[in-house]
Amino acid sequence: MRLETGRARVIYDDAQQTPEKLSAAIDKLGYQASVLGVTAAPKPTLYVEGVRDATAARKVERALKQVKGVKDVSVDRKAGEVFVDYDDQAAKTSDLVAAAEAAGFKARPASP
Repeated sequence: MRLETGRARVIYDDAQQTPEKLSAAIDKLGYQASVLGVTAAPKPTLYVEGVRDATAARKVERALKQVKGVKDVSVDRKAGEVFVDYDDQAAKTSDLVAAAEAAGFKARPASP
């Protein structure tokens, strides 16, 4: 959820849920929701150990956003997954791992 834009990106299992049902559930909570778009679920870029709370997640996000070419970062604390939208012409996965490790976390690429 991005408070400044009022938008949220929701990752869900399309075998279990639909965008319309998710929107209706949010509406039921008293908030207005609409589906802006649907894309395939992203695959994680990195696995990062030690991200146990929101403070640690923000630390990882800030560190990765300092890497040239990084556009957006999302951290799934429970799974230890980090999703990074970046320009692969400006940055390499090894740059992302190095940034996370410099911030004090053990990190590895999600795929070779």
